[in-house]
Amino acid sequence: MSAKLCIMTAYADETRILLDVLGQEAGDSVDWNSRLQFEWSDGNKKWVVMQSGMGKVRAASMCQMIIDTYQIDTFFEFGFAGGLVDTLNIGDIVVVTGVSEHDAPNRSEIQREQETWRDRLFDASSSSINRFTTALSADPNVTLTKAPVICGDMDVYNREVRDKIAMESGAVAVNWESSAIADVCAINNVKYVGIRVISDLCVEEDSGPIPKERIERLRRSTTAYVNALVDFNKR
Repeated sequence: MSAKLCIMTAYADETRILLDVLGQEAGDSVDWNSRLQFEWSDGNKKWVVMQSGMGKVRAASMCQMIIDTYQIDTFFEFGFAGGLVDTLNIGDIVVVTGVSEHDAPNRSEIQREQETWRDRLFDASSSSINRFTTALSADPNVTLTKAPVICGDMDVYNREVRDKIAMESGAVAVNWESSAIADVCAINNVKYVGIRVISDLCVEEDSGPIPKERIERLRRSTTAYVNALVDFNKR
């Protein structure tokens, strides 16, 4: 087996679209205490897709499990995110270049330590991130933004809150898991390549399930992601 491709998602909508693009049935899985594992071979490629469940604790534990089980040197995170800035549209892809916390630690020394770990991680991962961005750019239908994201145990569906978070953090998108995953990668000296597809714009009218008319845009971006991952692992 010449290529082992491991991807982690957080929740069912992300996983279903990813598996659909990969031509796999969502029902064919192993259940690890409500965390799902999908594994199959395709020619000389072995695919592993893991759904952690939402939130930092689940994401961090699943990330560590993947690192320990598959001895990977680069961790690929895939998922959706809320856009914090008006320059983003549904289906745009954000290549993660930094992570921060909405609920930052109240002790400054803890925050400084986290920031140091994360800076080192993204420095060590920069070559992989740039290569992956180049592979994604090969698809003319994809709109890419390389930028930081912010994370917290929250949903944002208020324009004023959205704009305040964006202004204070410099992040362009928000999700629940990326900061925890980045921290686990940093501790394990594993490179990190995180991709987030914009599924909503953090406004009240976008709350609730993802509308069907948006699914096709998310699927196109997911297809570009999968193609980039295959191309990345050929080099």
